[in-house]
Amino acid sequence: MKIEAEIYEEGNAWQKKVYRAMASFLESNPEIKSFGLSSNGNKYKHLLTVEQSQFNFITEDIHKATKERFSKHKAGDLNRILTNTAASQPYCFNLIIYLQQHPVLADKLFSKLFDKQVRVHHIEPEFTPNLCNNIIGFERTGDESIGDQNLKLGSGTDSDIAVFYTYNKVKKGVLLIEFKFIEHEFSVCSSYAGSKKKEGEKLEEKQQRLKRNKERQAICNSNGFYSKMVVTKNSQCGYNKYFNWDLTAKSKVIDGEKIKTMSACPFNFGLNQLWRNMILAEQVALSRNCDEFGFWVFSPIENDNYLWKNEETEKQFREILTPLGNKHFKKVHLEKILEKLSNIVSDEKEKNWLTNLETKYRI
Repeated sequence: MKIEAEIYEEGNAWQKKVYRAMASFLESNPEIKSFGLSSNGNKYKHLLTVEQSQFNFITEDIHKATKERFSKHKAGDLNRILTNTAASQPYCFNLIIYLQQHPVLADKLFSKLFDKQVRVHHIEPEFTPNLCNNIIGFERTGDESIGDQNLKLGSGTDSDIAVFYTYNKVKKGVLLIEFKFIEHEFSVCSSYAGSKKKEGEKLEEKQQRLKRNKERQAICNSNGFYSKMVVTKNSQCGYNKYFNWDLTAKSKVIDGEKIKTMSACPFNFGLNQLWRNMILAEQVALSRNCDEFGFWVFSPIENDNYLWKNEETEKQFREILTPLGNKHFKKVHLEKILEKLSNIVSDEKEKNWLTNLETKYRI
């Protein structure tokens, strides 16, 4: 008999549905004797103990590869991916690492998704610019980051998945993918959010901090934001420290001229993460002499109302993309991927993996 635990009830309707589904998934497994603890020490039914973390992965090979990835690479919160069944990263690794380990299946799936024949040469989970140097034919010729990497702090714009492929026999492409499961929004601008309270902050210091934040947000929300923040390289915009604005100005996928004339910075909120990943994809492609590139988002259809704000976020992002950018940006539902996989898996092992993947994640 399992030790008592609660179902986590915080969040929106989709998140609560996932927490309930994952609780049911773990409760139905007789091998799981106890649930894990949250960071606050509460026991919830969607959490595993580290000792039973293999049950968060579809195969033991994926479980092993996940731990190996974290031991050698900047890859996030190891405890979270091992124990939290509702987190995006284990879902991502359960899909992507299996494809990484089965290249013929990866070729079939991405050929379907691209609607053309491709050969996948490498799949990199938790892709960090400038650290993936072992792909023959896709060697780097220079810095492929957008200037914000800090490996000591584990920060900077990365991608959940990078897919390096060829098509038409000799043409090269790279695809960066952001993987979302229960997140209700994309990452927002930390500069716009403003500086946070410091330990031991006095009342006068708090008032000055809030005043500076308010003044900064007023500029970001004005039709003169570009001249006041970007042209002058104002330090109040953190992205002036990096390559973001320079890359945007010369981008073939972001409409830099349109952004200059907008009535407010479009990157204050959810478009921020989409922007950074799109210019990263372009930068990676340039550094590796690729003929094409893309940036896609994998997410569940039921999360559209929250993550995509009823398609408003996608609409806003597409409005600042060039025709080429619109061609190479896609929102792909995870249900569509599972459907395509069901038509292409062949041997018994692949079928078992997909059945178990769908048992866990078709909610």
